[in-house]
Amino acid sequence: MKKSSFQINLPWWKVLQNSRALAHNPIPFHRQWFQTYGNTLGIKFINGARVMLTRDPEVIMHVLRKNHRNYHKSDVTTYGLGEYIGYGLLTLNGQEWKKDRRLLQPGFYKKRIEHLYNTTIPKTVQKKLDEIPLDTTIDIKPYMNELAFEVVTNALFDIQIEAKVLSEIRIIIDEIQLFFVKEVRQPQWNLVRKLSGQKKQALALVARIRELMNGFIEARIASDSPHNDLLDLMLQSRYEDGSPMERHRIIDELIILIVAGHETTANALSFMIHYLAKNPEIVDQLHREIQPLEASDLSPYEQLSQIKYGQAVVQETLRKCPPAWIVDRKALTDDSIGDLHIPKNALIGLSIYELHHNPEFWEEPELFKPERFLSSPPPVYIPFGSGPRMCIGNHFALFEMVEILRQMVLRFRWETPQEQLEETALITLQPTSVKVYMTHA
Repeated sequence: MKKSSFQINLPWWKVLQNSRALAHNPIPFHRQWFQTYGNTLGIKFINGARVMLTRDPEVIMHVLRKNHRNYHKSDVTTYGLGEYIGYGLLTLNGQEWKKDRRLLQPGFYKKRIEHLYNTTIPKTVQKKLDEIPLDTTIDIKPYMNELAFEVVTNALFDIQIEAKVLSEIRIIIDEIQLFFVKEVRQPQWNLVRKLSGQKKQALALVARIRELMNGFIEARIASDSPHNDLLDLMLQSRYEDGSPMERHRIIDELIILIVAGHETTANALSFMIHYLAKNPEIVDQLHREIQPLEASDLSPYEQLSQIKYGQAVVQETLRKCPPAWIVDRKALTDDSIGDLHIPKNALIGLSIYELHHNPEFWEEPELFKPERFLSSPPPVYIPFGSGPRMCIGNHFALFEMVEILRQMVLRFRWETPQEQLEETALITLQPTSVKVYMTHA
């Protein structure tokens, strides 16, 4: 039987021709190409590299679940992104990834998360919401960035960071992300970036953030106070062979968990606030659901579990604007899905964004309709990925967003002058700005 060949249906020069616009936001091009060439795109570049981009749910679930052992994070993620944010849960593969996942998983057990939502997190959210100016138009995105950052650093790592240092870390993260995206989407200029010193400057930023993280570790080791957080878990836990986590690996995981844990949530919160400003009737319904719980005997965590419509609002936000908008994988061996042949070493982009906007599975997918999540969503809803590599902090992030939503609905009302948001698809999907006019509820 003749072996099927790799299907090429998108000319490589179309990608190169649009590289500058693709570096800013590839999503409109992806949608246009899917509509023109089909649900799975095959590209062969002049250097022989074979790339697939798909929004086909059968292909996506095959790669992430059914035959996940044949697919690792791509070299772009493992070595490219890993050069900047370290080698940990987001970038590692195989046994190294499994070791860290097993070691860190207890930090996200339900009992630990419940304790955080009954103690630390509501106070952190309240403190940051107090800083939002009222009766004036603001860009809410920086405030959500700071809020999500403090929730991660305070709740998961019990680290109190000075405002100056906090700002420095956030600036470094933003600059590194922009530089990495340019390297990936405009590789033809990488030699120029190296010769001009831009690459050296980016790596200096990496060295600085690692220096800051090492300082947090040193302070913890010198501390006599108990913390019972993820940092203690990394310092005290042992792998199955009895060895401790090495210092450089602790720094890697600190950076990855802080970057991944705050940016995705901050972006989703910003999108959510915009859509609620455009739909005040949804805010009214949220208020009717949330207000009676304030007088109940339920713990804060139990209250969050009762906010069903609020959970639906969060889920709809993650459907419409999934922060992890695309997932990449590399095929370890040849594979086939029906008539589709995936050759060894092919790079595969799995478009979560297009999966979440496919009218085959979602009625009026461009509308913001939380009620669609009051019943079970279709299996193509995967904002945190799917399979063994599903995001370790998915439950933490969902409840964090519901808690922030709860407090905002009780204390604020807001509107927006923006008709539409401009999306920027970098490593994460984010709005460029979110203008709102906020007042007391």
